[in-house]
Formats: sequence, structure tokens, C-alpha cells
Amino acid sequence: MFRWILTLLASLAGMTPEAQELHVTLYRSFHPPNATVVHGLFRVDSEMLGTGSGCEYRVRLWVEDSAGTRLVNNEWDGRCPPATADAPAAALETFEFAVLPARYTVSVSVEPKGKPDGRILAKVPFESLPQTTLASDLILARRAGWVDSASDVQWTIRKGKLGIAASSEAVALEANPSIAYYLELYPREGKPVSGTLIGVIRRPDGLQIAQLPLQRLQAVSESRPLAGNVSLAGLAPGDYVLETRLDLGDTMLVRTHTFRMEGRILASPETPSTAGGTYFATLTDQQLSELFDPVLATLQKQADRDLYERLNPDGRRRFLREYFGGVSPTPGGQGSNPLDLYLRRVQVVNREYAGRSGEPGWRTDRGKVYLIRGEPQNKAARPLPPGGASPYEIWVYNVAPGYYYVFVDESRIGSYRLILTSDPGQPSLPDWERRLSNEVFEDMFRMGVRPARGQNVP
Repeated sequence: MFRWILTLLASLAGMTPEAQELHVTLYRSFHPPNATVVHGLFRVDSEMLGTGSGCEYRVRLWVEDSAGTRLVNNEWDGRCPPATADAPAAALETFEFAVLPARYTVSVSVEPKGKPDGRILAKVPFESLPQTTLASDLILARRAGWVDSASDVQWTIRKGKLGIAASSEAVALEANPSIAYYLELYPREGKPVSGTLIGVIRRPDGLQIAQLPLQRLQAVSESRPLAGNVSLAGLAPGDYVLETRLDLGDTMLVRTHTFRMEGRILASPETPSTAGGTYFATLTDQQLSELFDPVLATLQKQADRDLYERLNPDGRRRFLREYFGGVSPTPGGQGSNPLDLYLRRVQVVNREYAGRSGEPGWRTDRGKVYLIRGEPQNKAARPLPPGGASPYEIWVYNVAPGYYYVFVDESRIGSYRLILTSDPGQPSLPDWERRLSNEVFEDMFRMGVRPARGQNVP
């Protein structure tokens, strides 16, 4: 399927070893009766050019149709602004042109001044929007608002009286957790549209993180922009996709754009000197997953679990360093620090409590409780209770606050489910009384457990 946002890496043409890739982003909008207006952006910095502190260059841009006919041919000189303490020397270059219905290729060449062999070339194929299109591409930006001569905002793209502060990559900052969106709606003549525009935030693997109401449309009969700001408060640093979904009843218009949330936890790659000794930095991504995916079961707050799941491997290493207090495992594995305790429990959980269908032990009810509480001080395990009752286990922890847990294997295939507990973080099932056999109650009474009717039921 044709991608609405066209972001391609550079194809190299005499690119120096130090040079980086050139990213060119195109946004298409429709202009009646049949023209497509294309806005393009790309970033240039001295590291990309391999020129050290210097950042002067020549840009050449040309557009060709599918037959190879050159339709646009421009060139200009550029220079990066001086570097600051907060930002390196870098320039954002923009361009704009219009085309008729067809397929095209945009080529952008950046050549450092005095280094003709350091040229970087990017080729981006695209197709004009059809006359039947109902919406433009989606633009994400730091900010969108009215163009005002009194404002000092540098608008990258102007759409009539609206300005869009876009860049070659959409980035939001944890210190200012919001991002602006912009797209245009093109109702067909004589067919006003009504509907709801929502925003869906997804991880790169497609998992939905949040759904946000954006706008409601009522009988829109003329072309109009849809713009606003989306709050990203609480979103962990990492890479995401914003999907705008415009539900028009009989039609669903979907536009997507990637963005990145930058914050403290992903500010720099994990290194041995910052990884709690050298331990987390020495783990491969696979080892990190195998040993520390179970950390999710130990996190008490849903916000912390959501954050950990969204972090990339380096972000998880930094999270774990802080979570375990910067310690490393004790040689021999018999130490008493929090990381030693966790790793020993993970070994037990993987060995003793894995699900019959291959489910890892830390995802089972018994495995989760063991990771949090460890070995119970008092335990009753009845794999073959008398009278044909379902197998069950009762775990009692005598240390404050004295929690107990009752697990029952109702399927009789080794899949124990938590039925009753005094732990407010692990609610009992509403019908726990019906699910427990007389043998369970007898064992509970012998162990000093006295459940109250209706206790701990959500």
C-alpha cells in the first residue's frame, strides 16, 4: 500500500565514511482542479557532511516524471547556524512545488563546500494525489497556529493563515509533552461530511497505547484544515506512530506519521559506566529480555508497567539500573541485594511455575506472586485432593501484612488460577466461595486463614 508519509534514506553517491544519511520527508496536499502541492523537508548538519565544524554546502533539487523528463530543477547554497550548548550546528532546508496527476521522483543532492567527493544523494519516488482524494497527508510538528506578525515563531510550512513548525523528523520532548497535527479535508461537491476525528498512538509493532478524541465535524461542505495539539503527557520516551482516524460513517480515512518522544531516560546509550556497574551493559538484548521481562510482574503501578513495555533496550537498561539501585549481582548468586533476590526468584519461577501451554512462569498467577513475595512461610499443596476435588495450593506469608493466596487448578492440567487472596493488589474472583471445595476451606482453617465473605472483591 502506498505510504502517505514518504521518508526514505539516502542512496549514497561518493559518501564519505564519516557522513550520515540524508532523510527527505514529503507532504502532499490537493489543489483543485487536479494539482498536487508537495512540501519537502530535510536536515543538514556538519556530522552528516563530514566537514568537522564547517557546515557550508550546495543543494541541488530536481523532479522527474516516470518518463525521465525533468520538470523542476533548482539549486541553492546553504549554511548551518552556529552550534549552541543545547543543539549542534544544523540547518532545516525546505522546498515546495506542484505537479499534475502522475508518478514522479524527487532527487536531492547535498554537496559540502570544498568537498565534491562528499556529495549525498537521496531519491524519493511519490505519486500525486487523485482527484477523488478526501484528505491530504498528515503533518506532525512541534506547533501549529495562526500566522501572526507579532509572533516570533518560525513557521516551516504556511497554509493560508495557519503556520506549521515542522521538521524532517517529528520529535516531542518530555519537558513539553505535546505534538501538533495538521491535515486537510476535501469533501466532494454536493456531499457534506460529518464525523469524528480521533488519534490513536501505537508502538512501532502496532500495539495501541492510547486513543484520543481530536475533533468533531458537522456537515462540512468545503475544503478545510484539521489542526490541533495532542497532549502526550505520561508517554514514555521512545518511538511511536500517531494514527488519525476520521470516521465519516460509510468511510474511514486513516493517515499515519511516526514520531519520537525524547526524555531523560533515553538521552544517551547505556554504557558500562552508567549501567549499575557493568552488569546491564554486558547483557545482549535477548538476555535482557529473558531475565528482565519478568520485572513487569513486580511493578505495582500500571503507569510503570506501561513505561517499561514501551522502552527500547537501552531505555530498559537505564530503568533497571535505577530500579535496582545501581547494584550488580553478587558473585555466586547468594548475595542479599535486591538484584540477587530478583534473579534467584526468576530462576525458581521459570523452573517451577511455567504454564502447560508454554506460557513463561512469570506470567502465571503463582509465578507473579512468587516474584513479588518469594517463598511462602506456610504452604499447602494438594495435587490430588480427596473426593475428586480440583488440585489447589494455599500460600501464607506470616510477615506483615500477613497475606495469603489460594490457587486452584480448575482445568486439572496444571494451570493454577488465583481464586482468593487478602492482597489488595491481586483481587479475588467475585464467586470465590463457590469455586473453593470443602477441602480448601478445611486447610485454610488449619493454617489460620479466616476469609471474610465478600472480601477483596472488585
